[in-house]
Amino acid sequence: MGLSSHLGLKEKDIISIVGAGGKTSLMFQLAEDLKRTGGKVLLTTTTKIYAPEEGKYDFICIGENEFAKHAGSNKTGVYIYGTDVNPDHKMSGLNEEQLDKIAAHFDYVLIEADGAKMKQAKGWNDFEPVVYSGTVKTIGVIDIQAVGMRICECNVHRSERFCSITHSKEGEHVTLEHLLSVIVHQQGLFKNAKGEKILFINKADDVYYLNLAEQLRSEVYKWCANDIHKIVIGSIKNNQYYI
Repeated sequence: MGLSSHLGLKEKDIISIVGAGGKTSLMFQLAEDLKRTGGKVLLTTTTKIYAPEEGKYDFICIGENEFAKHAGSNKTGVYIYGTDVNPDHKMSGLNEEQLDKIAAHFDYVLIEADGAKMKQAKGWNDFEPVVYSGTVKTIGVIDIQAVGMRICECNVHRSERFCSITHSKEGEHVTLEHLLSVIVHQQGLFKNAKGEKILFINKADDVYYLNLAEQLRSEVYKWCANDIHKIVIGSIKNNQYYI
């Protein structure tokens, strides 16, 4: 069973991905799965992501003048849409109006709706994450290997906000309790979420981290069993997943 099946994705789903510790990898893994079904898959962002390498997509469209032409294509595959690419090779994504115009032309829409500057954990500013109003599933990504990591700006994006959410202090080490707080806090992982909430606990790459992930899952169910639709533990690196 592929990752998309574990997450319960369906045709015409619009999915926003938030959090830290594997959002982009998750998005491309899902795109690969969905492409195999013969689907036409749109990958984009409402913030900025690094421009993908060739081989990770079938079609790329940079610039709004090209959007309609590619959206109208009947060819299946993975489509990348962005408004521009800056000198740092970061691609700027789409706004609400642009997504409204093109989303219906695709079988699946995958949106990276959050930024973490490639760090394993984050706190959120008032304007984050930027979740598209048409989203029907919000996938929140947690990096289980953040446990034990020192809390500082070099490891945690917006570490001051992270500390506020988790009642921790700079210099302390991340615990399961801190990750639980990130997941259940109103200003945490699922802030601004729309549609079904799906928690994906990533980087359960070995028995030790799988055990930690299972402990975290149990605690999440105790706190908000009725609020989160599904929890999936997995390792994108190893392409292994557990419901």
